Amino acid sequence: MKEHNRLRIERLTARYARRIEETRPTAEAEFLREFDALRERVLRPQMEEFAGELRKAGHAPRLVFDEGHGRPSIELALGLREATATRNVVGFCVIRWTGYPLQVLAYLEVNPTPFDLDRFARPADVSPERVEQLLVEAIEQILVCNAP
Repeated sequence: MKEHNRLRIERLTARYARRIEETRPTAEAEFLREFDALRERVLRPQMEEFAGELRKAGHAPRLVFDEGHGRPSIELALGLREATATRNVVGFCVIRWTGYPLQVLAYLEVNPTPFDLDRFARPADVSPERVEQLLVEAIEQILVCNAP
């Protein structure tokens, strides 16, 4: 075999092996540890900040843990005064669907139809900037759904 073809096959097989490794499901325990870290480091502080703004506007928001669609989870229940919807939350949870690797699901739920906002392959993919944008857009949607 010519040297340049041998090197090419070597690079292709290395790339192939790397792609296979990247798509292997992360061990569940490690994934859940990463989600717990994400929840405490990013999700909870940002949700608390948004809850503070909602309180200033006269609402009664609260954080809810492990009551979402999947577990573990964290939800910001907006606590809107005079809301017409029965459930106004934006949340993040770990989902386990048959045939798919574990994922982090961002969702909102208004009266009570849930709406998936985004899915993330790994907790490390959930950036603070993305969390902030998801929260503000979900709160906007919930407010619009509840406005008279």
